Amino acid sequence: MHAKITVHASPDRLFAWLSEKGNARHWYAHLRHDADVLPDPGMSVEAGANTIRWTMAPAGEMTVTGRGDVSDLSLTFAEEEHTPEPPAEEMSPDDGPTNAGNALRSIKSHVEAAEGGDPDMHTPGVVSREDVEEAEREIEADPEHSGTPRR
Repeated sequence: MHAKITVHASPDRLFAWLSEKGNARHWYAHLRHDADVLPDPGMSVEAGANTIRWTMAPAGEMTVTGRGDVSDLSLTFAEEEHTPEPPAEEMSPDDGPTNAGNALRSIKSHVEAAEGGDPDMHTPGVVSREDVEEAEREIEADPEHSGTPRR
């Protein structure tokens, strides 16, 4: 299984975040279904190649490439090591592409720290700075009837 995502952060910043073993809990749980008891993924860091590897099933690796303030993050793992679980709902399949996509989106959310989102809750961020400014103008013009006030 191979998946890729673009992250709006420098390759050094993204790789540093991925290299921090404590951050594995934000993405590794998406590759497994027993997230209540998350084992140590057995991570190793290869700084020269900007690659993170883990040995716990489903074993795999992530590689960071890019330049400037934009990175590409590739995730690869062996699907045959993934233990299928029954889907939570009839229409939600338990498959490698879904799990890989969820893991990558979680990493993107945490590293970009999208404005308006709560990375620990994996909520989407505000679409653009213009949307934030427009919402602030509406709240200022009519605070009792406009949007959700800032936290």
